[in-house]
Amino acid sequence: MPLLTECGHTDSVRIGILEVQGAFLEHKIALLKATEKLQLVTPIEISEVRHQSHVSSSLDGIIIPGGESTTISLFLKRNNMVEPLKKWIEDRKHVTWGTCAGMIILAKQNENQKIGGQPTLGVMDTDVSRNFFGRQVNSFEADISLSDSFLKMCPGEKTFHGVFIRAPAVVQTFSPKVEVLASLKRADMSEPVVVAVQQDNVMATAFHPELTEDVRWHQYFIERVYKNKQAMTGT
Repeated sequence: MPLLTECGHTDSVRIGILEVQGAFLEHKIALLKATEKLQLVTPIEISEVRHQSHVSSSLDGIIIPGGESTTISLFLKRNNMVEPLKKWIEDRKHVTWGTCAGMIILAKQNENQKIGGQPTLGVMDTDVSRNFFGRQVNSFEADISLSDSFLKMCPGEKTFHGVFIRAPAVVQTFSPKVEVLASLKRADMSEPVVVAVQQDNVMATAFHPELTEDVRWHQYFIERVYKNKQAMTGT
């Protein structure tokens, strides 16, 4: 991990995890494991995000975990968190990562929504299909192919074993700024399915890295948070 281990960067970073639904505890554990692997001089600080006041400029990164996207969206709306969170994400000083339901919430357009639709943050130029692979009983695990951009920051195996639970997928992008980070090949589909993307300081995965022992995606996220903070502060 050349970005962090070679530069000797000592500034701490704060990462918030939206604790509404999903495996937010597993995300925290994975972040701590990733921190150990990166051999950081100063450990990261991890905070819960459950209230509008928690979405503060003191955070350098935020993770939106999986769960039920409609429930999470309604929670954000009822607690007046939609606009503050969207404004926070659009600030280039911050890095955001959404997993599974988080991918749906970050998208500008969603397919297969429940009747009446659902509010989203709309910060990524993507069209995401809810439950793209089917319902809960169609959940599966499979190896996905990682992009060169991901491997440049996290060198190693060119595949990652992904856990897909009622998983979405990116079916269309509306901007050249959207970059594919990972795709999945299936025998029942003619083209690879896009299951991870990034756009500027926002990234999203359709699968659940926090449910595996492989913490490379959490390392990648931490790398991006540090790299962004260094760029913003000029250190």
